[in-house]
Amino acid sequence: MPALTKEHIQILGPLIDPFERSREKTFDLEELKERGEVDNSEFIYAIYDGMDNGLPTNPKLILTIEERDKFKILEGGKYFEKCYLWVIDNVSIKIMLENTPNVLRGSAIPQKPYVCHTNITGCEKAMAGGEMYFCEDGNIYLNFSSDRYGYRGDDKRKTKIVEVMEYMKYKNIILLKEFF
Repeated sequence: MPALTKEHIQILGPLIDPFERSREKTFDLEELKERGEVDNSEFIYAIYDGMDNGLPTNPKLILTIEERDKFKILEGGKYFEKCYLWVIDNVSIKIMLENTPNVLRGSAIPQKPYVCHTNITGCEKAMAGGEMYFCEDGNIYLNFSSDRYGYRGDDKRKTKIVEVMEYMKYKNIILLKEFF
């Protein structure tokens, strides 16, 4: 997969800090450190760099059509076991399975003992983020659900982000409706 071009970076920019677009949360580096969201060295093995081609392989979990319908993915539902987090930084798209364990975060937030978007970036800036599912029907179901890097703006910018992902060889992207 190709890296982002200067034109893509200009279209998608600017890079933002975690929570910069959030309506409810603010960026507190010390709090994020305590919750195990800043250092990503523990998760490097699980972060898939979209420049390396194709679907994530560690692990490669494909959503079945039955699961897609059962968990109402097309209506904004979620199936945690096969949900991938994605972030576009200034180089490429990075992807990680959301249920990757994060012991430190689980100690701080017992109901969330798994990774989040800042574990992908190491709490650095990014342009956009959300969730995605790779489905057996050949589609990639994508949303912008991320408190840290999500985008709740107009559909024109979301379309541009999808176009950039398609340039990066991710095809058949279906943009899911957001339910906030």
